[in-house]
Amino acid sequence: MRQSSKRLTQKSIRHRLILSMGAGFLAILTVICVGLWGYAQQAANESYDRLLHGAALAILERANLTSGEVRVDIPYSAFEILGLAKQDRVFYRIFTQDNETITASHDLRPAANYKPSERPVYWDDAYSGETVRFMQQARFLTGDARSLWLIVEFGQTCIARHDMVADLFWNGFAVALFITIVGLLFVWIAINRALHPLIDVEQNLRQRDISDFTALPVTPPREVASLILSINGFISRLKNNLDHSQIFIADVTHQIRTALSALQGQLELASKEQDPALQQGRVDKAERQSRKTIHLTNQLLAHAMVIHRADQKIVSDIHLADLIKTVLQSLLREHMKSDIDFSVSIAPEIEDGGPDADLIAGDVISMREALSNVIDNAIEHGPANNKIDISLFAKTGKRLNQLILQVDDAGPGIPEDKRLKVLERFYTTETASEGSGLGLSIVDEVMRSHRARLQLGDSALGGLSVRMIFSRKSGDT
Repeated sequence: MRQSSKRLTQKSIRHRLILSMGAGFLAILTVICVGLWGYAQQAANESYDRLLHGAALAILERANLTSGEVRVDIPYSAFEILGLAKQDRVFYRIFTQDNETITASHDLRPAANYKPSERPVYWDDAYSGETVRFMQQARFLTGDARSLWLIVEFGQTCIARHDMVADLFWNGFAVALFITIVGLLFVWIAINRALHPLIDVEQNLRQRDISDFTALPVTPPREVASLILSINGFISRLKNNLDHSQIFIADVTHQIRTALSALQGQLELASKEQDPALQQGRVDKAERQSRKTIHLTNQLLAHAMVIHRADQKIVSDIHLADLIKTVLQSLLREHMKSDIDFSVSIAPEIEDGGPDADLIAGDVISMREALSNVIDNAIEHGPANNKIDISLFAKTGKRLNQLILQVDDAGPGIPEDKRLKVLERFYTTETASEGSGLGLSIVDEVMRSHRARLQLGDSALGGLSVRMIFSRKSGDT
């Protein structure tokens, strides 16, 4: 239930994309609205400022200076121009640069620090309890007696301006919102089309049979091609792994069943035997079969463990000299009373080459199992007075930096034409028919998982020589 609820809370790629695009469109719409509001205010001011400017020019053109007196004939057209804003009230004042009022509808104040100029000046201010747009414009009059600046000041309420700003803004916002909605709709369609290959993959995987390991048949776009290739690669690796597991399980079942059947047969024959000597012989055979079955079972478990750890890719630092000592100490305790002669030889360049001279990267448990199997194989198939030499040396050069772990024995050896076959599971030679056929197979599996090489040859002692060749790991890596 916890996993299903967690799955429900996870957003799909489609939702994440649409949310991201929606946030982007919202940000763009916000920027458009800010710009649209500023544009609407500027357009409304420019439109109605022209009305004030036109009315001021109409009045200033009818003003003159006669006999030192200013005379202004206010034309009716000036107020017709201002009357275009029907809902607004207009205040005006005509005065000279000396603040002498010629005519006025209200007592308006000139702009602060205003210097008369033929260019209009605009500003907003509160007047009569409303927001009013003011404008001042002047004209220089010249007469016989004197010259002066005549100034026209208008004040207009902002009702029409605000209506125009709202009209421009909301009309523009409606268009922008419509474009945003249409854009999001096209984005949704585009996302669905872009995700269609992934939907095909989902349906293919959901509908396929559990035993179907064929590659995904879709042709993906470049952005998800690596994902599809990875899935196909995983399917291929999974199929190979299952094939190997099924073969291994079938082999294990056959081997265990055969060994147990043989053990059961010996015990049944021993139970029916009347002659004590023959009965003891049957019991001895059953005991040998029991030991063989136990050894086979241990080898099968070791092989399964090696395969599992190889899939896990467990890597740590391994000192081969220490590994040899650990494995040899364990084997010596088991074969303390035997006549087998063990010898260990570590090259001087490794012993005197520093703490990292024998260092490799790998799984120490798998490596211990591999070396134990090599030595155990030499013990199992060699004579009672066997001699086993274990040596560790290095090969270095411009392109070569290898560590070689070699085990030589004085046993019967393996013919050259059988050396590849003995690396297969459950294969035994005529001279090693009592073995499980898994020892060298385990070693080969460990070598391949460590990207190392396994070489079988003739030993100087007359038996088999097993070489495990590793790439040395530098101490500073």
